[in-house]
Amino acid sequence: MPDRVVIYRRLLIVALLTALLCTVAFTYAFWVLGKPTDARAVARNSFIYDAQGNVLYELHGEINRVPVGLEQIPVHVRQAFIAIEDERFYQHPGVDLKAIFRALVGNITARRIAQGGSTITQQVIKTYYLTPERTFSRKIKEIFLAINFERTHSKDEILEMYLNRIYLGEGAYGVQAAARAYFNKDVGELTLAQGALLAGLTQAPSLYDPYVNPDLALERRNTVLAKMLEQGMIEQEQYQQAIAEPVKLQRPEKKQQSQKYAFFIDQVISEAIARLKDMGGDDLVFNGGLKIKTAFEPALQDAADEAFARAGFDDDKMQGALVLVDNRTGAIKAVIGGRQHEARLGFNRATNLRRQPGSTFKPLAVYGPAFEMGYVPSSIVKDIPQRYGDGYSPKNADGGYYGDIPISVAVQWSRNAAAVWLLNEIGVEKGMEFARRLGIDLVPEDAHLPLALGGLTRGVSPLQMAGAYAAFANGGLYCEPHAIEQIIDDQGNIIYQAPVPRRVMQQSTAEKMTDVLQNAVRAGTGRRAYVPGVPVAGKTGTTELPKTATFRGLSGNKDAWFVGYTDRYTCAVWVGYDEKDMDRSHYLRFYGGGLPASIFHDLIFRIYKPEAPFNEQTALPAEQPPGDNGQLVPPEGNPAAGTGNQSEMPENTTGVDGNTQGTGNIPSDGGLVPNNGNASPPPISETVPGTGTPAGQTPGAPSPQMPAPPAGPAAGENQPPQ
Repeated sequence: MPDRVVIYRRLLIVALLTALLCTVAFTYAFWVLGKPTDARAVARNSFIYDAQGNVLYELHGEINRVPVGLEQIPVHVRQAFIAIEDERFYQHPGVDLKAIFRALVGNITARRIAQGGSTITQQVIKTYYLTPERTFSRKIKEIFLAINFERTHSKDEILEMYLNRIYLGEGAYGVQAAARAYFNKDVGELTLAQGALLAGLTQAPSLYDPYVNPDLALERRNTVLAKMLEQGMIEQEQYQQAIAEPVKLQRPEKKQQSQKYAFFIDQVISEAIARLKDMGGDDLVFNGGLKIKTAFEPALQDAADEAFARAGFDDDKMQGALVLVDNRTGAIKAVIGGRQHEARLGFNRATNLRRQPGSTFKPLAVYGPAFEMGYVPSSIVKDIPQRYGDGYSPKNADGGYYGDIPISVAVQWSRNAAAVWLLNEIGVEKGMEFARRLGIDLVPEDAHLPLALGGLTRGVSPLQMAGAYAAFANGGLYCEPHAIEQIIDDQGNIIYQAPVPRRVMQQSTAEKMTDVLQNAVRAGTGRRAYVPGVPVAGKTGTTELPKTATFRGLSGNKDAWFVGYTDRYTCAVWVGYDEKDMDRSHYLRFYGGGLPASIFHDLIFRIYKPEAPFNEQTALPAEQPPGDNGQLVPPEGNPAAGTGNQSEMPENTTGVDGNTQGTGNIPSDGGLVPNNGNASPPPISETVPGTGTPAGQTPGAPSPQMPAPPAGPAAGENQPPQ
């Protein structure tokens, strides 16, 4: 019995000591960790520097932010944000344990950080008060600070702070600035549907930007409305009316942009916010006293601006984008995100655009991996009509086929059937793996043969394409394209350093690719990119109009690309229309070998300043004059030589039922019409390493015979749309 009493006493003492320690810990956390550190009181401007160390731009807070009182924000707008961001906002004490548990379970199930459990109060704390450290103690501090904050601030005060600070895309911080940016009205005039659309932007402003992705924005808006209905914030009738309301956007009146190099500055800011997301994000960038160093050279940006200014776009709605990067480092040297800079941190077509790349993707998914496996420019591929297992049957634009030809000729004249045949030979997975190494974000749905022709689910940006091609120019070393070289905090510490190059292919692969791509510019579909005295390698790409009712009966294109490089720089150019502006009067009537190649030529000419005088004819080798409407005549003696004026053209890649294969509009563009049946491609002279077998031939199989290419349509047939 006495032993039992002793045990009870000891347990009681342990329990009391534990309670005391917990009380001390809680008191310390609540009063010490929970003491706010108002970062706004010590805010310092940050500076962006160019390659020479000159101040390029000074950053400071409160960009496009117009604070309003909570009473000026309609109740339905407030409810929309609460419904999608923190449905128990008015019930929890600053931290929602149920939401945290739900997020934890969801993240474990998804095996990644798929959702968070932060309340609106926690988001206010992170935005306004916390220092930019990423530690466990900072997270604990956030929790206790949120609880403490709710003791001294009302829910309405917290909500007002949140709604005036949240970033909602298009350079707009807070609901008032966002109402102006998307609807050109004050927040007090927003309808239920419009308020729900703004609330839906909180998760990913760029992804759900209604100017860029109207369908995704509409879907997200409706999700918010469904949440409001589910939580009893609106009635069924209000829900139905809001769901039926179309999204009518209206930009505010454009103001003259005084900021020079605006697109590059935007990219630096966006990149800095992304890189420092876990250290404070935009608050740290604008208020942290940072030194942001870049490799920007104003003279190169000026050259790009001049090339764009004289490009000769067809109409005011036609858009374009350009990225110039340094081959050796991946540093962005020039960027143009559209024909006009419309808003700070607005949509940048050079970096945010996602479009199918057409034949510019062939080097990344087909010829690059083939060269890596041992194929060479003279290896034989089959440019023949063929139907594959899933019914996919690619066609060339001219309707004809060359038969057995070297890879160099397939690239020179952008032969679709040959590219698909080769991808089928090496395997789609090989193509996807190689493209991913070059910074292309692919998804499982891309694992199909249309990948050879740029048939991607998500598409690519000019920035991604420039980075990928730069690896060929850099001897097989890839460096993620970037605007920022280094970020230094206000204490002199380096908190970010640009990525370094890494090897993604053999040097011999890069050399072979450069060989065939230089030939495509000298004497193929990329001849308008030719610059006298400057070795240029590059590839054209075109995607046709989608097969929808809007464009029924029309023959034209959606996207036109040229991606090329010299010994020092790689440049990607895209020309097309924004989705919202495309209709039966606004679509492309030219190809990647037209305006995009000409813009590239103009820029490279201005950078290198060769001795030849600058005029229209410097775009083409003298012995290869242009045909009508800028179409090109294949050079004599080439296997694809012809007497007619034909051009690179996209074709409709169809299967057995005539429907476009793959996801969305499958881009594919062809070469020039062969018309000379007497010329033959060069013989095979190289073999697959270690096999003694000609590259492109199955070991043990007889060497392929190579008949002369068949005659194509007569001159004047199969012309581009006028």
